[in-house]
Amino acid sequence: MTAINPIETFARQKVATGPFILFVASMIAAVVFAAIIHHCLPHEVLLPATVTFVFVLAAAVALFAWRSPVPSRQFTYWDAAGLLTLFGVMATTMVEPADLVRLVVDTDPHN
Repeated sequence: MTAINPIETFARQKVATGPFILFVASMIAAVVFAAIIHHCLPHEVLLPATVTFVFVLAAAVALFAWRSPVPSRQFTYWDAAGLLTLFGVMATTMVEPADLVRLVVDTDPHN
């Protein structure tokens, strides 16, 4: 009967609010983290530190997804962890290697 009445199909689907709320909260936490450390760290370190924080959030969401059973929802905790990882990988491509080398290598001529 669902082929004739597609409205019943939408009424029976569960809404995946938990994973979506966790994903949005993780993205907000990443933005707040970047805003807080913006004043504490040099400009060259801001993006790598934020990306590292996003990877830590993705790992935490993946651990949460691993502990919970996989529901038959449209958007799961695994999807949220995957999106956070994807955003972290995409943001990592914007990191300039020369900026990170200057942070690691001592370029001060007084030594």
